[in-house]
Amino acid sequence: MRARKLSQFVFYILGCLTAVLIWWLVSKDPQSLLYRFNPADTCKALLILLVSHQFWQGLLETMSRLGIGIGIAAVVGIPIGLITGYFARAQEFTYIPFQFLRMISPLSWTPIAIILLGIGSAPVYFLVGIAAVWPIILNTAAGVRAAEKQWLEVGRCLGANDWQTICFILIRATMPSILVGIQLALGIAWVVIVPAEMLGVASGLGYMILDFRDVNDYASIMALILVIGILGLCLDLPLRYFSSKLKLQAS
Repeated sequence: MRARKLSQFVFYILGCLTAVLIWWLVSKDPQSLLYRFNPADTCKALLILLVSHQFWQGLLETMSRLGIGIGIAAVVGIPIGLITGYFARAQEFTYIPFQFLRMISPLSWTPIAIILLGIGSAPVYFLVGIAAVWPIILNTAAGVRAAEKQWLEVGRCLGANDWQTICFILIRATMPSILVGIQLALGIAWVVIVPAEMLGVASGLGYMILDFRDVNDYASIMALILVIGILGLCLDLPLRYFSSKLKLQAS
């Protein structure tokens, strides 16, 4: 087991080094436009960013909007997923509308969000929420349908009605699926929030990218892209870990 983990770690490092090497090779020619995004200048810009108050303020704003958007999606999506997964008629009733809505790009809602909610953080919450809600609904419903039938039978034998079964049996039984749904939702929301912050807000990582573009600071743009990727990875790994732990406990 230790040898396998060590081998995995080595390949992870090799993969990262290979990516950096490819980045350096495609951007090493000073005559190329890609030279503006070369690793050396990007690292210098990254160090400047890390000591910048504007960066940390923007990061805080982005994380706040992400958390609120994911929270809204969870509050809406988990109950809907439990209901549509448990009641067959509810699943049939919502199937076509849900499939239709989830196929619409979240950013397509931007004009409507701005018209209804104005300029500021509220449209960003809406866009993040509408992007994140579908993985939560679908994974929660799938978890309900995959729940152990014996648990449901025991609940019925003890006199539990449908709502008691959902609240006291299915929520616990579907927790691994709910966590997987939140993990997928977080990945989608993280992709959506940066372009969402380029529209109608004056703070956040997305806004900072536009700000650096306007002053032709290409190295800082690339540094922010690196930060966004690293943060996305750091947000995903803990959820992936807890999801695997819950699956092991459930099995």
